[in-house]
Formats: sequence, structure tokens, C-alpha cells
Amino acid sequence: ERADELRPLGAGLSLWPNGVAALRSLGAGEVADSPRVPRSDGALRRADGEPLAGFDPAGIERRFGAPLVGVHRGDLQDALLAAAGPPPRTGAEVTEVGDGRVHLASGEELEGELIVGADGLNSTVRSWTIGSDGPVDSGIVAWRGVAPGEGDLPAGEWWGAGCVAGLLPLAGARTYWYVAYRGEEGDAAELDRRVSGFGEPVRRTVAGTAEGDRLCHRLFDRPPADRWSRGNVTLLGDAAHPMLPFLGQGACSALEDAVALGDALGDGSSVEEGLASYEAARRPRTAALVKGSRQAARVALLEPAALRALRNFAVGHTPEALRMRQIERILAA
Repeated sequence: ERADELRPLGAGLSLWPNGVAALRSLGAGEVADSPRVPRSDGALRRADGEPLAGFDPAGIERRFGAPLVGVHRGDLQDALLAAAGPPPRTGAEVTEVGDGRVHLASGEELEGELIVGADGLNSTVRSWTIGSDGPVDSGIVAWRGVAPGEGDLPAGEWWGAGCVAGLLPLAGARTYWYVAYRGEEGDAAELDRRVSGFGEPVRRTVAGTAEGDRLCHRLFDRPPADRWSRGNVTLLGDAAHPMLPFLGQGACSALEDAVALGDALGDGSSVEEGLASYEAARRPRTAALVKGSRQAARVALLEPAALRALRNFAVGHTPEALRMRQIERILAA
């Protein structure tokens, strides 16, 4: 781990039932299954808050065997650390990777039977494994934050004019919020202007978050790669398949990767055979999610009023059974 210490950084994230199921397989399911964690209905709303579509939280849990929840990134990190056992080695920045070898900024060289690069969007391991093609700038910026004491707010996603906002309840009477639109990074005045077009719950939640606690960054992804591995080195999560957040599958797919990699390496085959099985199980699914997330971004960030009206009408008149099948395809693609 490059950081000198692990701290609960970041804001919140959504865990759909497939992500919760993966957490359970990794021995960290309590962070989502605890009664303290509110269930969400995944509602879609107009900018003024009028519901377009939603799901019964109990129905989601019955259908998929796990809930849709929001968790703080720090809580998820703590749960995974507890389940992992031995503590990670911190302050260890990787500068170079070879077949079975990792070079650290300290000058130390480590060797292993397997190297897994889970080092994010600008992965050093990826550069050696499959090349150094850069991430793709979507042109979208996202603001995120966690507001205290707002556990009674409505959950869901609000669709505005070229802008989307979301509220997701967290344990401890907190609310994770996000606002995304095409624009420049870090423009607080533009954030305020965009938020003013949404209903009172969104405005109040963003206003209740101190400016220093608001996170802003550009959104990137990469086209699906035709391989992730080289020798006994492979990739996982954003290092392998960074995606836009508009399907809520970034964290979920990384957790699924971890389960699939463990399964592929646990059947007694060689490392190379295990990595081939891992890729066969994961690359087609994550490629579909990367493409689907781009499509979802285009739908959510429509600008023209006429197109937004058509979108809202279509979403609002889609039968719940069909919406549930659409969700099922995303969760099990």
C-alpha cells in the first residue's frame, strides 16, 4: 500500500445486491447486512423530487438475496481489512513490476508467486502488464460528500438538466450525496448553480456539508482491454476496468473480481491457468458494465428539455417487472 497509513478517506458508495453477495463471500458482509445500515429503494426522481420509478427495498432483497445499501468508503475499507487477516504493508510505493517481482521506491525488491495490481485508475502494474494507454476523460465532474444528521431524507437519484444528483442513507444517520455534470473540476460556484435546480432535500444536504468536506474530481474510464494478465501478474478493480459510476457497479465489480480470482486460484491449477480462468469469468462482464455505464451517463445527463421529457415519460411508464429484469441483467451480466 502506497499510503503511509490507512485512513477513512472518501465519501460513500452504493452496494447493489451483487456487491453485497461478494462481500459476504469475502467474510465482510456485516458492513452491509447490519441492521444499522439503511436499505435503499433506488428511486429515480425528477429534478423537483417527484418520483419517476423505484423499487420496494424488501422486494429487491427477496429477488436477489441481498439488499441495496449505501456504505461509507472508510467503513468498507475497515471491514475488508478485518476480513483480510494480516495487516497490509503501508508506505510501500511500487515503481516497477516484472514477472514475479515488484520494485519499491525504497529500493527494495519483492518476489511472489502471484502479483495482483489493485492500484486504481493510474495503475503502475497495468503499465507493465498490458501497456500504458491513458484513461479516457469523460468530461464529467462529480462532487461528493457526507452530510451528518440527515438520516430521514428521501433516497434516490434526481435527474435535472444535464445534471444528476443522488442521496443515499448511511449508517449513523448520515447521508452520502453526489452531483455530476459536464464541466470544469473544482468550480464551487457552478456546483451551487447546478444544485439550485433540484428539490429542497438535495439543496439542504449539499448546503449542510462544509466546503472543505466536499470532494470533486473528474470521471474517467478506459475501453475494455483484451487481456489483464502477463505471466503471473494480473489486475483487479479499477486497475483492470475503470468505469463511470452511473450504474453503481464500480465497487461491486471490484469485489466480484476478488471472489472470482480466489475461486480461480483455489482449484489446484497453476497460477497461469488460474489467471486465464479468472479473465474468462470477469472480462466479458466488466466490458459490458463499462459500456453500459457510458450509456447510462448519456441518459442521465441529457440537456434538451424535450429529450428529458421523453426520457422521464419512458422511465415513469416502465412496468416494475420490466425494471426489475433490467436490474437483473446489470447484476448478473
